[in-house]
Amino acid sequence: MILSDREILRAVEDGEIRIVPFNKENLGPCSVDLTLSDKFFVFKKGTVVDPKSPGSINETADLVDTGRDAFLIEPGQFVLARTEERLAISKGLAAVLEGRSSVARMGIVVHAAGLVNPGSGMKKPVPMVLEIFCQNISPVRLYPGMKIVQIIFHRLSSPSEVGYDDRKESKFVSQEGPDLL
Repeated sequence: MILSDREILRAVEDGEIRIVPFNKENLGPCSVDLTLSDKFFVFKKGTVVDPKSPGSINETADLVDTGRDAFLIEPGQFVLARTEERLAISKGLAAVLEGRSSVARMGIVVHAAGLVNPGSGMKKPVPMVLEIFCQNISPVRLYPGMKIVQIIFHRLSSPSEVGYDDRKESKFVSQEGPDLL
């Protein structure tokens, strides 16, 4: 079941959902808009990303802090970014992140690894890491604070036995992002 605006507000009040900071103006009929931070992981052209060598992934990208200025994403460029908001959800909820149509209409595809697992951010609320690709033939300015994705919450039929933060295998517990591995 997808939570409605009323149910999202109730879950925020009850502590089942924590969004820091929470801006009620970003609440939609069944989602909450999240905003872009000013930090971007920019991949270096010509370097090789090798998933079998975890260190190589972090070595192939530079962290760019725009200091609240716009970030210019070039055609065909892929970057990692994060939301300004930090989130935590209970073991009774899961969430998905979807790109906003207003951003997609500029040729910007925002993916966020899709699923926010039950119990994510419960040890410490975390920003959502975003994968951003420019498929426009022109560069596009991305502004810190702009609404970039929306999060949609789903109530589970029963709470998960073990939440994401409690699993030994979970890679991104307390991740400040946009760390790669």
